[in-house]
Amino acid sequence: MVITMILGKHLPLWLDNSDKLHFDSLNNDIEVDVVVVGGGVAGLSIATLLKKEGLNVCVLEARRIGHYITSTTTAKLSYTSSLIYSHVLSTFGKEFGLKFKKSYFDGFNKIKEIIDELNIDCDLREVSFYILSSDETKGDILDIELNALNELGIPGKLVNNVPYPFENVGKAIVYENQLELNPIKYLHGLSKYVDGGGSFIFENSRVLDVEDLGERKVAKTENGSVKGKSVVVATNTPIHDPDSVYKHLNQNKSHGLGLLLKKDIKDMFIVFNPFHTLRSTPTSKGEMSIILGEHHSIDDSTDRFEFYKNLRRFSDDLLDVESFEYFWSGGDNLTEDRLAIIGETSQKGTYIATGFNSWGMNTGMVSGIILRDLILGKNNHYSDIFSPLRFKNKEHEIENERIEKFKNRSIKFTDSITKTVHKMNNDEGKIINCELGMLAIYKDNDSNTYILNGRCSHKGCILHWDNGEKIWECPCHGSVFDYKGNVIRAPAIHKLTQH
Repeated sequence: MVITMILGKHLPLWLDNSDKLHFDSLNNDIEVDVVVVGGGVAGLSIATLLKKEGLNVCVLEARRIGHYITSTTTAKLSYTSSLIYSHVLSTFGKEFGLKFKKSYFDGFNKIKEIIDELNIDCDLREVSFYILSSDETKGDILDIELNALNELGIPGKLVNNVPYPFENVGKAIVYENQLELNPIKYLHGLSKYVDGGGSFIFENSRVLDVEDLGERKVAKTENGSVKGKSVVVATNTPIHDPDSVYKHLNQNKSHGLGLLLKKDIKDMFIVFNPFHTLRSTPTSKGEMSIILGEHHSIDDSTDRFEFYKNLRRFSDDLLDVESFEYFWSGGDNLTEDRLAIIGETSQKGTYIATGFNSWGMNTGMVSGIILRDLILGKNNHYSDIFSPLRFKNKEHEIENERIEKFKNRSIKFTDSITKTVHKMNNDEGKIINCELGMLAIYKDNDSNTYILNGRCSHKGCILHWDNGEKIWECPCHGSVFDYKGNVIRAPAIHKLTQH
């Protein structure tokens, strides 16, 4: 496609030439102390801290370590995210805010400690992190955040001189001594520590079910099972969800570019109006800049390549671009209250970590600290504020609206499958309502046709086609399937049936 000539390789830059570490698939039954479902930043942070306490752990990853949500991150490591502290302070109060602050400072410091202790080579660099608005009329939001920082004792300050590429912006909040790293190299370092000595990592081992046997939990895959005293579900959306927290998660997507500049970016930035985040990283091609933006809900019907084009225009207007090298799509779950969901579920011995609100690197380690303490029976000062049980008995207004919009919505009865396929262009995906019901049809560049059930195997919502990634997405709860119907992302477990 022409877009690849304009934007480079269609994959996250972290995955290019990074697959030197491989783990076998699970092919038998084993038993450990703790089963961790999910091999992203959360799962491996949790597994690392548990192993350091002497527990045997097993990480089960459906694909490759770090190859889904973690691979799409910009991997900015900071004890702040956007304008979070003014939100927390105004919504929950100072005592709550101090707990929240401590959790993220603990996570930030623990990552530095682990990298140093395990001698992980992950291109770690200390930089300043600027948060700013390109709209000067919005400057008051920075003042409000600064007031919250001062009240909570957080070392951020307001400055009027912002470095390249935002020299013309009037003011910004800056956090000094923040960090950036290569997330795949970081996860590989954690993986090398976790695997071995009675602990295990298995790739390409999708968990199909988690069974509660009381004092034991069993995570079942197609070719084997892992039994443990505890199970941690650390997938982006829980595949095992005793308290149905998925009802309180909103699905957000974003898009990224990797580009070479004639003048390099030296620091990390978040800019509002519209939202974009920037940083750079060393690569074999030279210093590579990263821009992430174009946030939208998963059900947005806009042609996905329009978002990439918008990012390119933003980059060309702001930066002195030498070449565009990579482009990719990512996303995360946003919770109703902007707090992550971390802790023990109502099913004793079953723990979850989800809803990271696009703040995954630090929140992954916060998850590790909290779940380590809970599993070991240690006191944790801030675990209560992230508890999955905080949504118990809460009205599901958002969920009801989603079901009505995406499950019960009517689609006009269309032509037969044969006529529909004949009219479709190559490389086009389409949902139709026909004599066989709701179907999802993709016609590839060679006119091969893939016809699937058009409703998500999780809760039956009508799927949506992402023409950029060639995937079917569920706008209700974020399940993702490839065009052949295979599950890529939870909460769905079962593949789409073929027609």
